[in-house]
Amino acid sequence: MGARETMPRYGHAQTLGFSEDVQGALVKERTSLKEAGVDPDVVLARIETLHAKAASLNAHQESLKRELKATTEEYVATLRKLYITCSGALDMAMASVEKSSPAAKNLQRLRSRIRRDRPSPAAPPPPSTSPRP
Repeated sequence: MGARETMPRYGHAQTLGFSEDVQGALVKERTSLKEAGVDPDVVLARIETLHAKAASLNAHQESLKRELKATTEEYVATLRKLYITCSGALDMAMASVEKSSPAAKNLQRLRSRIRRDRPSPAAPPPPSTSPRP
């Protein structure tokens, strides 16, 4: 089991706050770290780089979420307009061949087909009702 699997998962604000606190502690203990043979500037530079990258990636991710939400709303609205437009066109086609004609009945089946629930392609077949030998 690696560190990745056992490390607790903290949120964005928690981790960035922790980073800021650790950076402050390293600055405060700069002398002690140097005496212990640790270059605090190297450690601070690494933390600052990762902190900035995490903040930047989070901002980008939030931007993508907003874009996805807007795209989804536009897609749903367009899909609805498409259905309404197709339905209206189908009504015109049925009227052009007289609504009570066999041709209109065939056209009407197009709308009936879409309104029926279709089984999912991944859905398992219904269980057999025949008795087993």
